Amino acid sequence: MTLGAEAASIDDVARHLGATKGRIYHHFPSKGALLAEVCLRAADFVLQKVPPVVDPNATPINNLRTMVQTHIPEVLRTLPYHKVIIQSYVGVQQKSTTAQERALFAQIQLERKAYETLFRDVLQAGMEDGSFRVQNISVALQSLLLLINAPVFWYRPRDNAPETFVTELSVQLADMAVASLQ
Repeated sequence: MTLGAEAASIDDVARHLGATKGRIYHHFPSKGALLAEVCLRAADFVLQKVPPVVDPNATPINNLRTMVQTHIPEVLRTLPYHKVIIQSYVGVQQKSTTAQERALFAQIQLERKAYETLFRDVLQAGMEDGSFRVQNISVALQSLLLLINAPVFWYRPRDNAPETFVTELSVQLADMAVASLQ
């Protein structure tokens, strides 16, 4: 996260962990595999928290608010993983050369699609019941995901931040998400 996914070497990772390069390679056969595992771990964090809060009996607006207000704190709690995703999002897939890396990247795509489908389904339900205006659902979905992941780019934990900051941020972004869809 500190040096950047592209610039950091396995030596840098080992040095930061107080380990040897051989120890890193014992667990991860390549830098691409290590990055893929970080991305999968980040996806797992939100996939464990958000799907359980979707209530089939709730309105699409309430589901979306709850999903966003669950997503934001979990992303901020696991911020280093998500920063690595942002840094490696474009380039890593193009560099997958081994069968293991290709399998890991395929798994990342499956998990990303599953997570997007959660939001897509709520958006679709909202468009069908009139809660959200009818619009290009793919554009709405990608814009929504960009909005709720924006703190990854700018958020820095601060010692003097009020304890309520993350909750207030989550509510504000949920309000913005709903307003952008109505």
